[in-house]
Amino acid sequence: MENIKDNRSIQTSKAWEKLYSRLKAEELIPEQEVKAKNKSVYYGLRIAAVALVLLVTAVLVLVSIDRTPPAAGLVKLTTVNEGITLVKTLSDGSVIYIAQNSLFCFPEKFKPASRNVELKGEAFFDIAPNPSKPFIVETDEAYIQVLGTAFNVKTQNGNGFELSVDRGKVKVTLKKDATHGKMVIAGEKIAAVNNSLVTSKYIACESGSWYTKRMHFKDEKLSDIITVLNRNFSTNFVLADEETGKHKLTVTFQNETAATMTELICTALNLKSHTINGSVVFSETGKGSKRD
Repeated sequence: MENIKDNRSIQTSKAWEKLYSRLKAEELIPEQEVKAKNKSVYYGLRIAAVALVLLVTAVLVLVSIDRTPPAAGLVKLTTVNEGITLVKTLSDGSVIYIAQNSLFCFPEKFKPASRNVELKGEAFFDIAPNPSKPFIVETDEAYIQVLGTAFNVKTQNGNGFELSVDRGKVKVTLKKDATHGKMVIAGEKIAAVNNSLVTSKYIACESGSWYTKRMHFKDEKLSDIITVLNRNFSTNFVLADEETGKHKLTVTFQNETAATMTELICTALNLKSHTINGSVVFSETGKGSKRD
């Protein structure tokens, strides 16, 4: 029996060495973290192996960065794997949850008067309010204009368009007929039918929270990650200071408990955590300090 346990341990170790090499090759571990904390990240991955092996394997095939040179200042993200949502926080604080087989294009910094992005596929948008700077989503068929709201958009490469609003209101205008636009409010959805826009009632539970089931963050700041986690789960994560929030992390969460999320974040970034009045506070790990 001991020999069997030893063999399994050796196999697990070799598997994680191979996975870690693949993660580095795929650039799924932020470069600065590899250089500064290579040993701690590797150790963390191994101790979390049982809980995270399926997640890390999924990350390897999740997302590809479009290498085609985009227009100056634009970033293109293309998701390729089924069942995993790529989460991206934009420069204005808006959070975009990009579904499988989708293309999302956005500027590194928005222009002074507006916030323009492009979508092919499906995404859930949680837009940061800014009355003086409308957020505009361009699809193959329509323009969507919002100020601060949450809504889901699904396109089919010019062969279909559907939008449902969870919060706030949006204005939808078909490209083929820019003279007619329709306002869509929370609890409504709108679809393009025969070159016209048709609205109907929408119940939020119809779509559910598909975008929170398997969320992947790639080279995202910790401050942005915990904002998303607190918004979608019963977590109360807090940063001890601004510097701690600047750490970048590549990670996938799927049905994790708050304790597992805490352990993963601390291990991957070499941080410590402690609980104060029900809040989990992340801070830098000083010399000789230990995680709670």
